[in-house]
Amino acid sequence: MVSRHCAYCLIPLEADKVKMCGGCKKRSYCSRDCQVNDWGAVGQHHKQWCKEQICEEDIDWEIRETVDGKGLGVFSKRLLPKHTRIMVDRGYRKIEDVPLPFINALMPHEGTLQEKWDLNSFYREESGDNLGIRLARVNHDCRNNATNKFITDLNAFILIAIRDIQEGEEISIQYHFYNDISTSKGYRDAREQVIREKWSVNCLESCICRDKVLAERIQKAHELDSMIPTMPMKTEEQIKRVLKNVDLLLKESEQISNGIMALSRTYYDGFQIAILHKKTYPLHKMYIQKYLESCEIVDSKLSSTYQQALKYYQNPSIHRNHF
Repeated sequence: MVSRHCAYCLIPLEADKVKMCGGCKKRSYCSRDCQVNDWGAVGQHHKQWCKEQICEEDIDWEIRETVDGKGLGVFSKRLLPKHTRIMVDRGYRKIEDVPLPFINALMPHEGTLQEKWDLNSFYREESGDNLGIRLARVNHDCRNNATNKFITDLNAFILIAIRDIQEGEEISIQYHFYNDISTSKGYRDAREQVIREKWSVNCLESCICRDKVLAERIQKAHELDSMIPTMPMKTEEQIKRVLKNVDLLLKESEQISNGIMALSRTYYDGFQIAILHKKTYPLHKMYIQKYLESCEIVDSKLSSTYQQALKYYQNPSIHRNHF
């Protein structure tokens, strides 16, 4: 009977074949060779993540067939509270770097390696196309309960719960965001065609992504987000006026956007605006504290983004905007 899966080569393991990581006591392997590979950059680089309390397959989540014909999906095996780091998956940046058995197992089953790569990889402007083998099993839902980010300097995807996920619930992400306030209306309007043509996702008329009232709110939030950097920020009163708009955007984003990842950039904006004037300087503390917390959740303490945020938290005067 299958007990675990090898975290590196992904083969199913019976209980008496499981070799556990001696550090986290959660990550499992089929052999010493697989553990060595996974410890370094060939795999997850578990040396970095061993003490980070990351969820693991077969303990916290599992891959199994869905009930709606989508094929395989990722399901919670216990309650996963909001902001839980569900998965850290090594990111492959080139198709030739992916071990053949890994990519061969992906959809489309009869497709070429390039077709499998194109279907399952994620594009990010800062890092190009990247593929996570386990992340590729997470299905799309416009009412997603998780989100993912590729951390370039760690060469890893992090999958994060954006609300409490109940035991047995399928874990889902958006392949293409309908509620990203940082993107233009044209980009958001093209989304439906993109997800239909690439992933065969056909949203019903009742889908949240087609809610016209919500779409108007998202557009207004986008316009506010675009306006904030253009506002005058020389006097104390001007900066306070801008910060009121930052607070308004944070409140709106919390209700309509995709969780902590969307709020992170606005927290940072609030910080760098507040430190422009000595009279508004004390207001920076809330923004940088929230930004640091969001970086820990989304990027982890291991990332260069978190380390830079920590430096600003400890010494705001090193920021170029400091009065």
